Amino acid sequence: MKKLSLAFMTLSMLAATGNAFAADPVKAGSGNINFSGTINNDACSVQDSDLNKTISVPMGEVSIKDMGTASAPIGSGKLSAENFDMKINCNAGTKVSMIFEAKKGAGSGLVDGTGVLKLIDGLGAAKNIGIALLDANGALIDLSSPATAKIENNLQDGNTSLKFSAAYVTTGAAGTAVAGRGDATLPFTLQYE
Repeated sequence: MKKLSLAFMTLSMLAATGNAFAADPVKAGSGNINFSGTINNDACSVQDSDLNKTISVPMGEVSIKDMGTASAPIGSGKLSAENFDMKINCNAGTKVSMIFEAKKGAGSGLVDGTGVLKLIDGLGAAKNIGIALLDANGALIDLSSPATAKIENNLQDGNTSLKFSAAYVTTGAAGTAVAGRGDATLPFTLQYE
């Protein structure tokens, strides 16, 4: 009987130990989830921009012979991106200014001595070519300073559509332009009152 009792007690202890192990799952690893972002109180936003507030403007394929110059972008040249809209939504009655800042942050900069956007350098990039930005009336927007690269609008109903055009232009001496990729980045800031 003692042997039976001892065997029964041993089995009971093993069963209890097994249940204890079964109740506590085996960990296979642990970690953290980090969330990040910014909460703002912007009175204005730009429609059709992505999460990074980026707007894409396809410029197409343009022949060097069809380009104007940095000082006369559409005199003998053709527009590459005609009348693209930037739709701005703001609180009603907001006075908003859009300031282009070619030299800021991720901007590709300016072609020296001009108010024309510089192309991003790199393998296969076009040379002695820039991008001229034009307002709704076809006038060249001088990107060389925030004061000359500022578009103002007083929004009565809270919505507006700013129209722009863009053209590839030659920026060097005649005959020095080299074909290639024509990419550029132009940062902007919306300021409101």
